Amino acid sequence: MIFRLALVLAAVLSAAYGSTLQARTMQAQIRWTTYGVPHVKAENYIGLGYGYGYASARASVCQLSDRITTLRGLRSGLLGPSGNALVGFVHTTNLASDLFYRVMLPQAALAQAYEQLSISGRELVDGYAAGFNRYVREIKVLPGLPACGGIQIPEMRAADVVAAMMQIGTVWKAADVARFAASSTSKNLIEEASSSRQPDQPAFVSPYETPSMASNAWAYGSSVTATGAAIVVANPHSFWQPHWLSMHEIHLTIPGMIDVFGADFLGLPVPVVGFTNNVAWSIEAPSTVTYHLLLALKIKAGLRPSYQVDGRSRPIAFRSIELPVRRDDGSVGNETFRVPYSDWGPIYKLDAAPGRAAGWYAITDANEGNAQGIDQLLAVAKSNNLKEFEVAVSRHRGIDGHLIAGDRLGESLYIESGPLLDIDDITLRRCAVAAASTESTVSRPLLNVLDGSKDACAARGVHGRPRLTPPDRMPAMATHGIIYNMNDSYRLSVFGENREGYSLLLGDPASSPGLRKLMSQRHIAELLASGHVTEEDATEVMFSDRNYAAETSLDEILNACRGATPGSAAASACSILRAWDRRNNSESRGALMFRQVWARLKEINSFYSQPFDPVNPFKVRPVSVESGVAAAILEKAAQAEDSLRKLGLTGDEAWGSVLARSTPNGRIPLHGGAGDAEGVLNAITPADLQTNGFAQILVGTSYVQVVTWKDGHVVAKVLLAHGQSFDATSAHYADQLPLFAKKQPAPAAFAEQEIEADPNLEVLKLHEDSPRSSGH
Repeated sequence: MIFRLALVLAAVLSAAYGSTLQARTMQAQIRWTTYGVPHVKAENYIGLGYGYGYASARASVCQLSDRITTLRGLRSGLLGPSGNALVGFVHTTNLASDLFYRVMLPQAALAQAYEQLSISGRELVDGYAAGFNRYVREIKVLPGLPACGGIQIPEMRAADVVAAMMQIGTVWKAADVARFAASSTSKNLIEEASSSRQPDQPAFVSPYETPSMASNAWAYGSSVTATGAAIVVANPHSFWQPHWLSMHEIHLTIPGMIDVFGADFLGLPVPVVGFTNNVAWSIEAPSTVTYHLLLALKIKAGLRPSYQVDGRSRPIAFRSIELPVRRDDGSVGNETFRVPYSDWGPIYKLDAAPGRAAGWYAITDANEGNAQGIDQLLAVAKSNNLKEFEVAVSRHRGIDGHLIAGDRLGESLYIESGPLLDIDDITLRRCAVAAASTESTVSRPLLNVLDGSKDACAARGVHGRPRLTPPDRMPAMATHGIIYNMNDSYRLSVFGENREGYSLLLGDPASSPGLRKLMSQRHIAELLASGHVTEEDATEVMFSDRNYAAETSLDEILNACRGATPGSAAASACSILRAWDRRNNSESRGALMFRQVWARLKEINSFYSQPFDPVNPFKVRPVSVESGVAAAILEKAAQAEDSLRKLGLTGDEAWGSVLARSTPNGRIPLHGGAGDAEGVLNAITPADLQTNGFAQILVGTSYVQVVTWKDGHVVAKVLLAHGQSFDATSAHYADQLPLFAKKQPAPAAFAEQEIEADPNLEVLKLHEDSPRSSGH
């Protein structure tokens, strides 16, 4: 049946994604070293992409096939419309996913984005698609072709690579609207008009399913190192399960043009974090940045629906989207969906959510049609110093994120990588729509939900395009001191300084820094008091597994424990906490009990005796000593002890006995803990706690690099915690996990002599004169 469905879809794919790539000679050499790291060398960008695409397919052909199918909007035809799909971080139906991506990544936009790339960027994209296809052609003649869970392995096109880059910029919109893509059609507008009653106002349910993720990055400049060069520590966190945000190590070389080692996200043709002979950098999710605005519309529904702007009526147009859909009997047929459009693009009927009323919304998005991350990261990798690095970023404004970088000259840099809407703070506040808050009866403005009945609130300019903030009004902060960021805003990213004055869309300057930032600041202040920062020091900051919540609150919690009745559940919990070393090392005993207790303490009103003070953002907030708070602490401790006892646990287990990962070589004890909740920099998010511990690791430290320069040469240590493959039968499934468990990144094989001397070296030379179609 799957084969028959694939034949039906093949015609659709061929018509939708025609070929434009001219026949060219492509050749590359791929050398795999220990841990399955591919080192791709070529003479030009098309050859480099060719080898890169081949190596990526060999490591993740099924995941890449799933991503191609998803971004083309073809899941409903293969897997049925009601099946589960992941759009950004949001789980929804295949039908909603297909409609979302067909609207957000239409063929015309992909073609235009491809044409706007540099020649080098287009060649890299073309080669990547051709390399993937070369690998697929090879495995099709071998036994045991991967089934890929019902996803037919497609032919990759350049458009698929462009879509993978553009998809990064859609994840924030997806959190708001993806679930509603299938319920925001012409049918819904007509039904709304014919109904005599007001639409239901659903209970406040958050549309966000972003997992508890965290990333850290540090760049220690020459004023705090002893070598005159920077030390750059990259600590991005991503999924330990197959996911579009999974990371993969790669080394790309065109002699005399580019030589970069790092890690990508699945399907991207460029590393998003990495190092060269001159610079090193990391990327972080921009948790404080608002990239898109929801425009609340005043809709007049009916057969000729319209919306109001500045007191005038504008008609709603419709665009038809035809999708292959698998029916209950297994047959596949095309269905047509009419999607409503305003002058500002598609509109969605959204349910109520915190800070947002139910209704119809348009979107203004800074990332509309943006695939510049490809050229941006290519230019970054060719930078000779941070001044060139800054120019490379600001000229392209591609991939969303904070970039933290350092160079061999000892400079460090923070810069916003993605684009930002150009709307001043006064207009932003005036346009903000007040919505009921779940925390109180008082209405409050949410600054990404604006009044769509006023043209001035749309943040659009010539030809209706989103207005973008120019580079001179975007944060780009250089220093020879320390740059550090933990997914927080630009404001406190220069150690010891408080930078303000940029758009509220980058984050509220009065907001509290997260616990990971507080832990990092405390750790670094201690380091600087004892002298210069070394690579060992920088690694220790990342992997110390100190727990900020415990360091700043446990003493007061234990004071409350004095009131516990001897022999009670609370007294048992307190005894375990008293003996804990306040870290989340694999051998630490008591970390499990603290996790269970601390999660409940946040429910206590007035737990802290003082509010957050934005003037002193790093000031420790003391726990209240009021008798009512002390009694509540004991109650929560007893609840935590009881919950663990019901699972057959005590809370005194060695942390690594409950936080571990099963591998073909046995269960490996791990370290790390709750990042945002407890302030552990080495953030690990496991699945739910069970009788034998946490079932699996969902998200955590992934690619790690510690980079500096000595005697003019780059010195780098790296690891990829979950390994290069998610296939449990692969030799590279979790084979780097012991490095992570021991907190020991390994020297990177970067120089030619290091690669050639690798004891597990595998070499493959690829050559192709007439690639099959790989066009956009």
